Amino acid sequence: MHGLTPHRDAPQDGAGLSVRGGNRLSGAVRTSGFKHSLVTVAAAAAAADAPVRIDNCPDIVETSVLSELFRALGGSAEHGDGTLVLDASGITGADLPAGLAHRIHGSAYLLPALLSRAKRVRMPPSGGCRLGEGQHGRPAEHFVSVLERFGATGRMLPDGGLELTAERLTGCTVDLLDYTANRAVITGSTYSGATKTALLAASVAHGTTTLHHPYRKSDVTDLMVVLRELGADIEITGPETLVIQGRGPGTLRTPVRHTLVPDLIEVVTWICAGTLLADGPLHVAGPGMHRAVGVLGPEFELLERMGVRVDTSLAGLTVHPAQGPLRPVDFTAASRGVFSDNQPFFALLGAYATGSTTITDAVWANRFGYAPGLAALGMHVTHDGRSLRIDGPRPPHRAGQHVRATDLRAAAVLLLAALAVPGRTTLAETHHLARGYRDLAADLRGLGADITSIEASSAVTEKETVHA
Repeated sequence: MHGLTPHRDAPQDGAGLSVRGGNRLSGAVRTSGFKHSLVTVAAAAAAADAPVRIDNCPDIVETSVLSELFRALGGSAEHGDGTLVLDASGITGADLPAGLAHRIHGSAYLLPALLSRAKRVRMPPSGGCRLGEGQHGRPAEHFVSVLERFGATGRMLPDGGLELTAERLTGCTVDLLDYTANRAVITGSTYSGATKTALLAASVAHGTTTLHHPYRKSDVTDLMVVLRELGADIEITGPETLVIQGRGPGTLRTPVRHTLVPDLIEVVTWICAGTLLADGPLHVAGPGMHRAVGVLGPEFELLERMGVRVDTSLAGLTVHPAQGPLRPVDFTAASRGVFSDNQPFFALLGAYATGSTTITDAVWANRFGYAPGLAALGMHVTHDGRSLRIDGPRPPHRAGQHVRATDLRAAAVLLLAALAVPGRTTLAETHHLARGYRDLAADLRGLGADITSIEASSAVTEKETVHA
């Protein structure tokens, strides 16, 4: 086990923020819709010959890129204030444009629809945060593997893209435990994607598909709701089994209007901000907040154990600032537990706890890219393989640091940590935030934070970073 210590590093490209911490936050914010549900509902729309209207749609990179992908492939997309209307009935294309597909990971979920429509599809490497351990970042082999079970022939391309052909997709039986890294805990980095791909393929395949042990968080349950409303025959036959009666492509024809649940990671972001940075109750609103609270059961259990106070109602949440030291916790982020996306915020909360908090990530092996930045800001963190220990109470306090975000959630938690530090912090690579938040910096400014955008070339001039 080893601690994290700072050293000088070269400048990095990417947009940046200058943060002057110490201001206390107050007021109210409104969440956007859940990003992970957005991309899977859009994938369902790609398989349909009817318009799908998505309400509470987040204004993020995924929304604009998915809209452009639909148009590039021959469909239509209309993006207004909080609404996205997708119609794939005109789609004729089968090759995802590289200039678009590489910008988001959600482009991969269009594969079943395009394959069923055109009998072939080619996708360049998809984008998103580089959380995987492979040469090309996030894993993609499981998309090929799942679709091969439905009768497709596929191959991975040297650049990390993939190519698939299928005269027709045929129903089959898939045990999704085959796509977990730990069958006992039922977790892993490909489990969620494999479930979504199988469910989408089954809805446009010919014949019966049985899916055992599917991933079952809200992005999958939302996908099931939309597919059913479009006309898919999906039955829950047991606590761990779905049966889908596929009738082939062109059979999903009922127009759908769907409202996204509040973004579950954004909700936890604001709970963390309100607990540590506010000078009074912080109000968090969003349509269907009671649904979000239900899905975030594992997170709310942890928050209660730590001593975080959140009042919930149908209208939203009220987060109360911590009145004293929090309590430490030990937990594992897993596919059927706390979201891996949320564990960075518990790491920051752990800095305000008396004792040691230990976080293990059973989904991604390298999800602690934020840890060096937290160490640079003065927290005591120790990284050991898939676990991170935070010793407290030792909140962020070291001013004048220049830190770099390695991914979306790292950017968000480092921004909150910087707001806790009296003095100036420079945060580089904050372009990641646009893939998960409408405008997190602007929302924080609206609550009283002092945050200024800076040019990419000056985001880090003499950067201090830290490595395990």
